[in-house]
Parts: sequence; structure tokens; C-alpha cells
Amino acid sequence: MKYLFFFLLSVLLTACGTTNQVAQRPHENLEFSEPKAFSIPEIERFRYNGITFFLLQYDELPLVNVNVIVNGGAWLNPADKVGLASITGTVLRSGGSVQYPEEELNELLENRAASMETGFGLVTGSAQMNVLIDDFDELLPVFTDLLKNPLFPQERLDLAKTRQRTAISRRNEDASSVASREFQKLIYGENSVYSRIIEYETLENITRDDLIRFHQKTYQGSNMFVGVVGDFNPDMIREQLRKAFDIFDEGVPVQMDLPGVDYEFDEGLFFANKSDMNQSQIRMGHIGGYRDNPDYAALQVMNQILSGGFSGRLMQEVRTRQGLAYSVYGSYGSNVRYPGVFYAGLSTAAENTSEGLKATLEEIRRLQDEPVTQQELDETKERIFNRIIFRYDSYGRILSEHMSNYNLGLPEDAFEQYIEDVHEVTVDDIYRVANKYLQPDQFKILIVGNKSLVEEQLQDLEGAFGSYTEVDISIPRPVSERAAIEGDQEAGREFLEKMADVILDTRQEIDSVEYRGTQQIQTPQGEMALNVHAIAVYPDQLTMDISTPMGSQRLEIADGQGVMKMGGQEQALPEAMVSSLLNELKKEPLYLALHHTGLEAYLLEAGDGENITIYIGGELDLTLNIDKDTYLPAEITYSEFDQSIGNDVSITITFDNWTSGDGVRIPYLQKRYNNGEQASQTLLEEHTIH
Repeated sequence: MKYLFFFLLSVLLTACGTTNQVAQRPHENLEFSEPKAFSIPEIERFRYNGITFFLLQYDELPLVNVNVIVNGGAWLNPADKVGLASITGTVLRSGGSVQYPEEELNELLENRAASMETGFGLVTGSAQMNVLIDDFDELLPVFTDLLKNPLFPQERLDLAKTRQRTAISRRNEDASSVASREFQKLIYGENSVYSRIIEYETLENITRDDLIRFHQKTYQGSNMFVGVVGDFNPDMIREQLRKAFDIFDEGVPVQMDLPGVDYEFDEGLFFANKSDMNQSQIRMGHIGGYRDNPDYAALQVMNQILSGGFSGRLMQEVRTRQGLAYSVYGSYGSNVRYPGVFYAGLSTAAENTSEGLKATLEEIRRLQDEPVTQQELDETKERIFNRIIFRYDSYGRILSEHMSNYNLGLPEDAFEQYIEDVHEVTVDDIYRVANKYLQPDQFKILIVGNKSLVEEQLQDLEGAFGSYTEVDISIPRPVSERAAIEGDQEAGREFLEKMADVILDTRQEIDSVEYRGTQQIQTPQGEMALNVHAIAVYPDQLTMDISTPMGSQRLEIADGQGVMKMGGQEQALPEAMVSSLLNELKKEPLYLALHHTGLEAYLLEAGDGENITIYIGGELDLTLNIDKDTYLPAEITYSEFDQSIGNDVSITITFDNWTSGDGVRIPYLQKRYNNGEQASQTLLEEHTIH
């Protein structure tokens, strides 16, 4: 058996060796057929009622897709109503039409596995319908009725605005989005139509009448382009389209005279502090160009050499070889109707901020300092050509590009001409356009990161790029609708002083206050009891140890930053939560008493009721009711934005069971009400003043 085992083993090893030899050269035995020639299918075009129609027949699936483009988008928004185009696109679909209101339309589409969508971007709007061929004739008039006669119901407008408020409140959560948004402002200008963003105030200015006017301006026959691709009958489709779209007026097309960009090449270093992150997002670059530039193809090949995915220099050098970035990328943008942007960007660990930025910049400069090799150029071109198949991977994409080129005034063979131009790009062309169009010494550089982690590196970068400018990414609050306060300011100060004298029994100097107690909060699953130990150092430090049925956690806030520690893990608190907790500290009765001399207070009411009502303005913006007999606070009321519902919440906190100790009086019972519903109750057991 032993000899048989070794014999079989030797046979097995021999066989494996032979197999490995074959496996090492599998391609030598393979035969490949010649690739099929690719040709773009013919697209038929005709006009009716001012509308340009595009038809592309594709009968392999029993589906029809209708795609509509209208000129006009967010660039048309008035400065005080930024967000109008986006809201119009949303409510156009969600609100339904005159003949088919929202619920009826949704049910009709669901029963036929069909879809209809609408929207507006920066420059154009769009609408799509996808249906089975058997339902096309029935649903096409439904689609055109939706586009021509939308209801724009007020409740749908209100819902869209509520959702947009939530989006505004959360827009600083993703650092990459912050970097992209703020970099656009640096390039185009903060008030440019190409970089404006929706704010609470501009959102509130949008009315239903605005939506109606914007829709009427854009959905005119002469302003529309309609493409149809799918398994339609060529002999019937023209008549079906004429009949369905006959309801539109030819009207007047939107003049696409987009504003120019007043850009100056001027270097600058900018920093946006985002204290809840341990990475840095970096963008650098300047204005880009236009699509009709004769050097367009050479610039795109240059861009592929620099940042063409995993094969590009940025990825190979900054990420793979030096390990200085999680991701690194770039693009030379060339638009048709307004100039694009050239930028490079990276996401990196905070400690690599300066080094990663410099390494990225060095790769851009290397394009100008030394010509690329012929091999690198050839490989880059090959990657471009290999991706062509993905550009035309569906008839829908073919038609969409054709419609876009037609609308933009580009030649029908624009893409084919681009490929021919790529073939002609030389090593000298790459060297020439890199030196002609890239200006790394005049880059605008933006870093979004945690200042406490990168401050020393910022000082290092200032030596190379000059002093940095801090970018404010705070979200402006809505303009208060509170009527002007016509109260007695002198009397307000007098009553606040009386309140402070009662609360500050004997202590006038306080470093911190320590609490222990229990809190009961209302949750969707029911009431939950918490044990809380908190130390507050007014006005901007807080430590809280919280014991819950699920475990214990600690919150620490200092220097405008916060962390949560639980189970040996640590996580940064969102800036919105840190801000909310610090604002609550400043509304505590003890804080109000300690700082009463600096508060803007107005007496509103001191009549026959039980309480004296005072309004405190400024950042506190609250109403304070003081008991007439004791001069102790009875309750405070204020509004706070709740991003979970996208709207302000009216908050009332009542105070009771005032207890003296360590020279101050503290309310040992506090109840919190959100919009009239009790949300929590806090019962203190002891307090200590330090």
C-alpha cells in the first residue's frame, strides 16, 4: 500500500505539472472570430406643432420609452426663489393632472406596470414614460395630459417643500458633497446661477402660482423635443404622436442665453471646518472650457492619462504607490452652453492632508514638465476606444445622446468625430495642452476637514499657498415670522434681575454645575427610563453619562465638537446635534440668571395673570414666563428646527420643585412638550456647584 501511494502521488504530480504548463498558455489554443462592426442605427426625425420628434425602432422587447426634453432649468430661477425649477419638476408628477389626479394616476400606472417621471436640472427639464407596447396607445394621452395640464395641488407643494427643508438641514452631513458644493461657489461665484443652492428663505418664497408660470414658460411646443424608442408600428407612430401632442401650443421657445462667467485666475487656499470627521476632502482647480474647443479631444486624452480610473496617474501614484488617499480623481470639464471646471480631488486621512494635496498637485505639474511616453498614450487611447461599447449599450442611450446633440447644436456625428480626433492625438499634443490650459500655480484649493486635526498642516500649506480663508458652511436659519416685539425693555431687564436674585441665592460665581437624576422619554416603542449624570461648564462644555436598558454611553462636548463613547467605541456627534445641545444649555434657568445683564429682554405682559411674560431676543429667541409671587421661571417656549420632519417644532419646558443647594436654586422637575405633546420628564436627585 505504501508503494502504491507513492506511485499514485507521482502520477498526480506529473499530471498537475502538465496541467499547469497548459494552464500557463491557455490563449495559445483559443481562436477568436472577428468582432462585429458597430454601426449606429438610423434615427428618423420630424416636426409637428413646433415639437421636434425623434423615432428609433427597436423590436426585441415589447416596450416603448418616450423621453421629453424641454429647455429651461434652475438657471431661470429668480435669485429669491432658488429651488423653483426643482420643486416644479417634483410636483408636476406627484400632483397628477386635471383628468388624472395623483391617486388615480398612480393606480392606473401600477395596474399596467408603467411609469411616468418628471424633473428639472440646471439647464433643461425632462419627462419619461415607460410602457408595454399594448398600453402605449392608451397611456400616451395620459402622459401628455400630465405634461400639459398638471394640477400642482397645494398639499403636494407643501410636502415637496417639507422634504426639501429636510434636505437643507442635512446637506452638511456628507463631506464630499460639501466639498463639491463649496468648490463650485469658488469657481463660478457664490451668487452665480451655476452654484446657487436652495435655502430655507428662498424655499419659503415659492408659491403655487410660481410653479404654474414656470411650467407654462417651459412646456411650449417649440421648446420641446420628444424621443420615442421601442417596439412601435412605424406606420402608426406618427399619427399617434400628432394626436396626443396636439394639445400643446407651439408658443415661444426659451432663449438659452445663459449668463457668462466672470472668472479670474488667482490662487487661493480655502478651508471649511467640519468637526465631526477624521478625514479630509480636497478639491483643487480652476475654470475649464467649452465643447467646441479644437483641443477638446487632446484635453480628454490628457484627462484620461491623469485621472482615468485605476489606470490614471493620480490613482497609480497618489493612492496605490504612496498610499495617501482613499480615492483620487479629476476631470477637465468642457460644456456647450457655459464653461466647465477643471478639478482634481481626493479623500484622505486627516494626517495626510498636506502630503496628499502636494502629491496630487505634483502629478498635475508632471504633465507640464515632461512629455508622456508613446506607450502610455497608446494604452490610454486603447482604454478610450474599449469604452465605446458601454457608451452605446442600449438604444435608449443612443437616442438620448442624439436628442441632446441636436438640442445643443452639435453635429449629428459629434461623437464619431471625437473618436477620429482621439486617433490623431500625439505626445506633443498632450504636452502642449497641459501647458496651455492647466495653471496649477493659480489653483483655488479647498479643504474640508476637522480643524483640530489639520491645523498644523494648514500652517504648513500657508507657507506654500498663502493664508487660508475660512469658508462658512453653516446653514442660514429661516427668517423668523415673529411679529416685531413692542415690549418694555427697561421693565424686562428689571424682572430678569429679580429672577436672577432668587435663583442665585448666595452664589454669584459658578464654574460648572453637576446634576444627577432620571429622565423618562417617549419613544415610538413606548416610554424609556434613563439615568443621567451631567456636568455643564457654561456656555460650551457638556459631559453626560447616560444609562439605558440597552447599555451605557457618554457624550462629551467641548470646543464646538462632540463625541459619543459606547462599548469601547467612539463616534463623532453630528454638528447639528452638538449645536442643539449647546443651545439647550443656554436656555437653562441657571444660565439665564448668570448672564441676565447681557440679555436682550422685553416685558410683554405683567397683568392680572399668574405669570410675568418676557421675550428674550438674540440667539436665544424665547419667551419666558416668571411666577409673579416667587419670581422663579415657570416655563420657557421657543421654536427649534427638527430635521426628521423638516420643519420647526414648538417646544415648551416647564419648571417645578425648585430646590436650594450650594447657594443656588434648581428646578428638580422639568417637563418638555413638543408641539403640545409631552416628550420627556426629568427628575433630579441632587446637584453640586463647582
